[in-house]
Amino acid sequence: MAAAAIVVLVVLLTAGKPRSRIPPLRRRAAITCTEHWVGSWAASPSGVSIIQPLEDRTARMIIAPHLGGSTLRVDLANRYAVAPVTLGPVTIGVRGSGASLVPGSERAVTFAGRQSVTIQPGASAVSDPIGLRFRAFQDLAISVYVPGAVKYPSEHFITRQTSYLSPRGSGDHAAATSGSAFAEKTTGMFSTGWYFLDGLDVRAPGRTGAVVAFGDSITDGDQGKPRSGGEQLATIDTDGRYPDDLARRLIAAGIDLSVLNAGISGNQLLRSGLPLFGPSGLTRFAMDALGQAGVTDVIVLEGINDIAHTPPATASELIAAYERLITQAHEAGVAIQLGTLTPTGGALSSAYAQAAAESVRDQVNQWIRTQRFSDGVVDFDAAVRDPADPSRILPAYNGGDSLHFDLAGYRALASAVDLALLERPDCIQRP
Repeated sequence: MAAAAIVVLVVLLTAGKPRSRIPPLRRRAAITCTEHWVGSWAASPSGVSIIQPLEDRTARMIIAPHLGGSTLRVDLANRYAVAPVTLGPVTIGVRGSGASLVPGSERAVTFAGRQSVTIQPGASAVSDPIGLRFRAFQDLAISVYVPGAVKYPSEHFITRQTSYLSPRGSGDHAAATSGSAFAEKTTGMFSTGWYFLDGLDVRAPGRTGAVVAFGDSITDGDQGKPRSGGEQLATIDTDGRYPDDLARRLIAAGIDLSVLNAGISGNQLLRSGLPLFGPSGLTRFAMDALGQAGVTDVIVLEGINDIAHTPPATASELIAAYERLITQAHEAGVAIQLGTLTPTGGALSSAYAQAAAESVRDQVNQWIRTQRFSDGVVDFDAAVRDPADPSRILPAYNGGDSLHFDLAGYRALASAVDLALLERPDCIQRP
């Protein structure tokens, strides 16, 4: 019997059998229905920027939160730097047009009452509470002045969002309502521009929680250009990632769950890659998923990069990694759903299109669909594959490189999530 066939047989024979080392979900005790902090927006730091040093200039970063509110806090991070960084003043406001703010919406962001903060390497800083009323998907602008010279600032590499920079040496423009000082855009061949920005939380009712979408470039919303490389910039600034579309579905259904995007383009589940692609999913899961404010549920869609990179991961290695994620989530009292890996046939990067890679993908997907350890399965593969050739993306969903998706494809991924399976925080009403 061929080696691949033996692996498939072993996977199928063991798929549905519980293993004592994987604990069931430990339900969190009921809490009072009081306000608490819930993540409204997140972007996992992926590494340090090697193309955009920051020196005596201001970054104005645009985000679209998934949960509205009137009291917020900002989380800044210096996760992958080798030296401390001092930031500030920092402001937040409602974005007008371009880099401008809606007059009167700008607010100072302070840290222990101070306008600036020094963050040590590997650390983060959470701001004081800030009063600002905003709606879900209403663009906010977070402006950070960098007074010193930071050659390699921490960043999230692929943002799918235009942000803005003042020229190098131009000084502090964090409080400026006008966008005239922000002459540079952060979009070029790639979209960058979320520097030091880790997340934004809001005060929300006790029954409000957060779903973390954890994964790679598909969760990150990347749309690869055919042939020429880089990103499809025509659809940038549309908030068209699958977590965005999932958030819209939850809002329309009246379900009080935010969606936090913990995708990193190029990320692998088992191994840390290039500095731009972040540490392995196994390494960052506790911080980027389980560490989010108000998290109740995680959806994992990761593993395709492990299959395509050298040395390629085996099905058994990926299955063992998923089991570790399930164990971590359950021990933290967080529900977890596994997503099947989406098609890569015909991908411009030939490593994804190899028959060996497709074989491993099939084995992994078969295990995901039949295992009973996770709290649910999202069959992303079935939602976007071409019925005429299941190894390929349906042409109407192909983002251009036969690996990523267009806006319709990302909507199809979001539609594959069963909203009824998502966890809500348990709480009890007290007088």
